[in-house]
Amino acid sequence: MRLRDGARIAVIGAGPSGLAAAKHALEAGFEPTVFEAADALGGQWHSAAPHSGVWPGMRTNTSRAMTAFSDFPAPADHPLHPLATQIHAYLGSYADAFGVTERIRFGAKVAELRPGWTVDGEPFDAVVVASGRFRRPHIPDALRAFGGELLHAFDYPGAEPLAGRRTLVHGNGISGLEIASDLAPHAPVVSAYRKPRYVIAKVVDGVSSDWQWYTHFGALERRHLEPEAWARRQRERILRVAGDPADFGAPAPDEDLRVAGISLCQDYLQQVRDGSIACRPGIAAVNGKRVTFTDGSTETVEVIVCATGYEVDIPYLDALGPELDLFHRTFHQDLPHLGVMGQFLAQGPYFPLLELQARWIVGVWSGDATLPGDAEMRSVIAQPRPPLDAHNALAITLAEQLGVAPDPADWPELAEPLMFGPLLPPRYRLSGPGAMPGAAAHFAEQLAASPRAPVDPADLDALRVFGLDAIAEAIAGSLPARV
Repeated sequence: MRLRDGARIAVIGAGPSGLAAAKHALEAGFEPTVFEAADALGGQWHSAAPHSGVWPGMRTNTSRAMTAFSDFPAPADHPLHPLATQIHAYLGSYADAFGVTERIRFGAKVAELRPGWTVDGEPFDAVVVASGRFRRPHIPDALRAFGGELLHAFDYPGAEPLAGRRTLVHGNGISGLEIASDLAPHAPVVSAYRKPRYVIAKVVDGVSSDWQWYTHFGALERRHLEPEAWARRQRERILRVAGDPADFGAPAPDEDLRVAGISLCQDYLQQVRDGSIACRPGIAAVNGKRVTFTDGSTETVEVIVCATGYEVDIPYLDALGPELDLFHRTFHQDLPHLGVMGQFLAQGPYFPLLELQARWIVGVWSGDATLPGDAEMRSVIAQPRPPLDAHNALAITLAEQLGVAPDPADWPELAEPLMFGPLLPPRYRLSGPGAMPGAAAHFAEQLAASPRAPVDPADLDALRVFGLDAIAEAIAGSLPARV
């Protein structure tokens, strides 16, 4: 898999994935060329572009520290959850700082990528597919008969154009809840979905959700606990922190968290409680502007916004297929010198995952990392994968593959936050390929910028059950000063 020095690498897309891939390719001594169909970089964060589903005034649902790369921290003046326009500016600064901008061909939409590799007939030694996962909105066919205005979340114009118009938001993933919540102060909102979910808030007691729910310890729980035990512990934690949706007047989720799933929105449950959002089950039929739900109830609405997800859209490369059977979401066992970035659905922050993918791809091609044998790769690919990747589970896996997952035992002064704190990007610069001398200080500095929830003593007991007694004792000894 190793490439020659100065190898030519095609990067398709100049969003966060493509920019990170090109940056690390340059650092490794390769010659990247970035193909971008739009007139500016940023991908979805280039909100003025037709391919962007960012609505006016939209903010990230991940914190500023986790919506940044390890060697280019977010600007100090970014709020806890930055505006989309701020992220776009950040990406432009990142590309300028590392010499990526001059490597981008704007207005260069790729029509055909052929193994070998050629991009529209131009030869390259390797290719990174980084053209985004949120490009092809999915609208259920049954809703196309709706007699009012039918939109996808991708085309949501913001609250102002829909003010005063009774609107049904179909779907209760993050986009569905965020749109319903954004619109509720301005119009009557019906929130309809087939499967009730647990809902966590973006911020609790000043702590961003991605600092609390996506930790190294959380990834260990997923690995070491039986699925039933993991789901039970997580549900108990969610009820303790976020409450039961049924107590707010929302439909009760299944008691098994694996069946119910979770979503994220700051004010949604409160808006259900105060009546500004009305909940309904899944849609059974539409007749003109009248919608019938699976419980037999009906609503007449003027607008339906479908928060119903996206289909895989890599039209320039047929060889991948619609299922994207990739080794840890990144490599295809039958297509050497191809890396794929961002073609997964994740709970939690994307930027650190994309950077880890970029570093891993480039590391394999530069010789800093190696892939396992064909049999092991095929075995991993054949395993059932979740519809949504939890940030911490995928992040730890990618970091281990690259060899940059820090062992908290090696960093006694950082053991507690490395285990129970947020997975801040500098943690992946403490050791292994690409380690930076100032990483520990950067990690501590970012950690100090926000409050954190205290460590639950039961979680220390769990570490001991997992066989990590020494780490548990070291962390326990550091806690009295914080408790």
